Amino acid sequence: MLVLLLLWSWVSGCATLNPGPRRENFAPLFIYSEDEEREGKAADVLGPFFTYRKDTRDFHLAFRPFFYWQGEEEKYSRTEYLYPLGKYERTEREVKSYLMPFYSTSKDLTQGEKKERGFLLAFWGETEKGEPYGGFFPFYGNLKNRFGKDEINFFLWPVYMDSREGESRAQSVFWPFLTFYEGGGREGFKFWPLAAHVKKENSYEKSYFLWPIFHHEKRYLYTDDPTEINMVLPLYVSMTSSRRVQRSVLWPLFTYTYDEDDHYTQWDFPWPILQWAEGDDKEILRAFPLYGRKYWEGRERGYFLWPVYWYVREEDDQYKKSTERFLLLSKDETEVWKNRGQEERRIRVWPFFYYREDREGGIYFYWPCLIPLDYEGYERNWTPLFTLYEYRRTPGGDRESKFLWGVYVHRQNAVRELYELSFLFTLYNAEDVLYFSFLKGLVEYRARGTERALRLVYSPWPIEWETPRAPKEALAVPREERTLTP
Repeated sequence: MLVLLLLWSWVSGCATLNPGPRRENFAPLFIYSEDEEREGKAADVLGPFFTYRKDTRDFHLAFRPFFYWQGEEEKYSRTEYLYPLGKYERTEREVKSYLMPFYSTSKDLTQGEKKERGFLLAFWGETEKGEPYGGFFPFYGNLKNRFGKDEINFFLWPVYMDSREGESRAQSVFWPFLTFYEGGGREGFKFWPLAAHVKKENSYEKSYFLWPIFHHEKRYLYTDDPTEINMVLPLYVSMTSSRRVQRSVLWPLFTYTYDEDDHYTQWDFPWPILQWAEGDDKEILRAFPLYGRKYWEGRERGYFLWPVYWYVREEDDQYKKSTERFLLLSKDETEVWKNRGQEERRIRVWPFFYYREDREGGIYFYWPCLIPLDYEGYERNWTPLFTLYEYRRTPGGDRESKFLWGVYVHRQNAVRELYELSFLFTLYNAEDVLYFSFLKGLVEYRARGTERALRLVYSPWPIEWETPRAPKEALAVPREERTLTP
């Protein structure tokens, strides 16, 4: 019976008295609406599972959580599938896509169309200079400009691998057990974990025996203040230079540090339980997990009864950010762009609600908040599936509230206001127009100016009439000008 009623009300919609943009709400089955200002159309089917949006600016198509497509003319295109496993994105700067763990591709349009591709264990691509590379892991491969190296080659990895950085080359057999270094001023070997000795001219020299127990190293040999490191773990660690001293006993439990450059002194006794430090623009005081505070050159972080509460704050002349976290998953985060006069705030009280006010002045709120991650991809693909109530306000002041995926809707802007309770009830008010409907036309009424219309039982012939205009109020006559009638 209900299905027949919905079908009949839909068919009879052509005779509706509704004066606003066309809108059909049969939530949670489907909602259809039109936007005359932006020449847009939108539809939601089965609550948040299927979504369609299209207007003069962009296009959205979703079948959550399997697929989401979004685009705006030729500026960008984004497709997400089984997010976060798969994604395709095209912008004016790059084109990239992936489906973990099967394939990935990228094309940098700003660096000579640099390309990278991968499928399962195979990969291939080109550098910005057009040099090709590729391979099939772990059998054979050649990589260029990856992982901080100019070139990497491997064969039956980890049986054999070599890498090059400038003129320096490293060759490994059964990596990481045996490695030899040569060229570019670097030479030496590693026979892990038994012994190693590697040095680079005017840079460093390091050796170990029975790693990580015995270790000796010299760093920053190109400066006038080199550092020497000696370790016998975990008994003793020493790092010294002409201006800095750090010594540990039963590392990392008990440590003393002094740095002459910024008059910095630090004690750990034992780390991470008790820690104290002080220096130029630096302070640390920790008694874990009761209390902790670290201030380091404009950046501050601390906690109280960790993990009940902890915070991170940073600030400079143009930017300020403050993040306060509660019980691991809840947070209050504020960002301020001082030079632009903009501010953004995000509040998450997990698993209850999420609130965001963006830098342009828009507001977004929803509950419950079951996914404790701040990524737009999760908001597009997963959050609507678990959201019972949501509220949005645009920077221009337009508002929308939804409960149970549109069973209850309230929309408002500068010229119109709408209340809906699925197909049961609609109330619309815009300037000199008032409209309401019960059961999509079982009872329907519209008032526009002096015109009135009433439709009963889905009749295609509404009852229409006019009301007289209200008489204008007579102008008040000043008391002193009034005269008495004889």
